[in-house]
Amino acid sequence: MDQPARQRLREQLARLADGDREAFHPVFLALDPILRRFARRHLPAEEAEDAAQEALVKVFAQASRFDRERDGIAWALGIAAWEIRTVRRRRQRRREQGLEDSMLQARADDAPSPEAAAIANSLDALLDDALGSLPPHDEATLRAYALGERPSGVAPATFRKRVERGLHRLRRALDLEPTREDRNER
Repeated sequence: MDQPARQRLREQLARLADGDREAFHPVFLALDPILRRFARRHLPAEEAEDAAQEALVKVFAQASRFDRERDGIAWALGIAAWEIRTVRRRRQRRREQGLEDSMLQARADDAPSPEAAAIANSLDALLDDALGSLPPHDEATLRAYALGERPSGVAPATFRKRVERGLHRLRRALDLEPTREDRNER
């Protein structure tokens, strides 16, 4: 998506956050194919469609929380990533339950390979470790954000700022954000 289209999407999401229902359709048309492609890259086809659709529902449900300073696609992809993670965990729980019920159950063809499962488990452990290294209030804020919940008594703008600050610290903990020294070397 080119820069002018990204800017239009950000403006339409801001309008949607302000309650302008006319912005719903253009946001849907812009995000639907992007979220579907993203989900298809990370999930089997039948799960990808449901995950993309659920991510779109969550984008619209959380539209009032959209921070106008953020990139709209990155924000929507973040929501979709959490939905994909939820689908994977749900699948993992079902698989564990199924193995408990019958140890002879055959592995489904679309199930992830042992290597992919090990990688996903490693990434989950890495994320849990990084979240655990954050101050407790940042960890609680990011977990609430991931669940699509805002603590009662916290204003939306305050919560958005806490999420932004928590994500910034999480990126640093995961070493995904360049340090000042890295930026100065460029």
